Amino acid sequence: MPPIIGLADNGDFAKVVGRYGLSPAEPGPQPKFHFFHRLWRSEASAVWESPYWGIEVWLTRAALWISQERPFDIRWLGLIHTGIIAGAFWLMVSRKIAPNLFVLLAFTDAAYVSYFQSFHFDAASIVFILLLFAAWKAEQPWVLALAGIGFALAKAPHAPLALMLGLLLLLERKRSFVPGAMLLLVGGGYMLSQTKDEYKATAYYNLAFFKLGLIDVGALDALKIRTEDRRLMGTHAFMPESPAQNENWLKGFYPKGGYGNALLYYASHPGVAAQVLWTDLSTEAPQIRAINLGNYERNTGKAYCTLSTTFGWYSAAKSWLFRVAPWHVFLLLALALWKVGKQPLTWAVVAMGSYEFAIASLADACETYRHLLLFHVAYDLLIWLSLISIFDTQSKRVSSV
Repeated sequence: MPPIIGLADNGDFAKVVGRYGLSPAEPGPQPKFHFFHRLWRSEASAVWESPYWGIEVWLTRAALWISQERPFDIRWLGLIHTGIIAGAFWLMVSRKIAPNLFVLLAFTDAAYVSYFQSFHFDAASIVFILLLFAAWKAEQPWVLALAGIGFALAKAPHAPLALMLGLLLLLERKRSFVPGAMLLLVGGGYMLSQTKDEYKATAYYNLAFFKLGLIDVGALDALKIRTEDRRLMGTHAFMPESPAQNENWLKGFYPKGGYGNALLYYASHPGVAAQVLWTDLSTEAPQIRAINLGNYERNTGKAYCTLSTTFGWYSAAKSWLFRVAPWHVFLLLALALWKVGKQPLTWAVVAMGSYEFAIASLADACETYRHLLLFHVAYDLLIWLSLISIFDTQSKRVSSV
């Protein structure tokens, strides 16, 4: 039903649409950031095979095959994403009303579903990670295996997390879970092997000049930044005038030791690490939705970068809570560990949230709020698991009486 919403392109869509020569049918004067594009046309000039790959490329191929339409309507891709997450919801449904209501409220929020009508790699990450945890909780091993390979191949930066989840899945010591664990490990290992130094160098540039160097100039020595490059303080890699736009320069910039240098710096300066983490928890975590990526088509007459408020109540409330009391996340963690128990599933959700927050905060400096996407998924999964445990306990008490 109109107005149809989705998520605008931040420049990443080319990684997917370039392989199929697609470009917006009505690009307008500013084709990126401002507006969501529903229709995509084929253009020979748009063909480009990105060095970066994710399973979203295959989902898009499936949508193109199903639709057989030109111009291509992105709602076909939205249908595929919705079908996958509907499978997760089916497995999440229980006899308890409160957990069911929470699932519908939290995971159908615009903060998540606006990704479904986009070509962002994160769309696949969202639907497959929810399917994975739903199948894990419901003990559906073959769905778990499907979700495992889907998530492992979703996005290269999530490859270490896929490896971590595969190892935690093995701790269940259930033979039926082994295929899922193996697919997470193999898929995660493959994506990790495909991560190029230029990708790491871009984030390293941002970390050095747009975050740590502004806090402690001495951090540049620890990060092994060349003297001639220190003039770049205060810039980030995506600025048009940045030398990071040159791939050859990036290769020479990335120092020996890479992110190991950053890890050693944080180990010797725990106060700086704590400051960075707390600052991002207080200022970046509340920005759950990307305010620079519009949700509406240009022909709706909406102002550029307008966000849909329909079905955005939950993310708005959560954003408010993070602004006024960011420390509440530690209370949620304590509650979840107390009520749910120290099960591999619980630790997997905690590991996901902790890893995603730490990497987004300590390893990069641009769009930290957007890179906290899976942190927020983990946050919501902890609430879901806690509600299930709380209402199961109450039911047992009533039945025993």
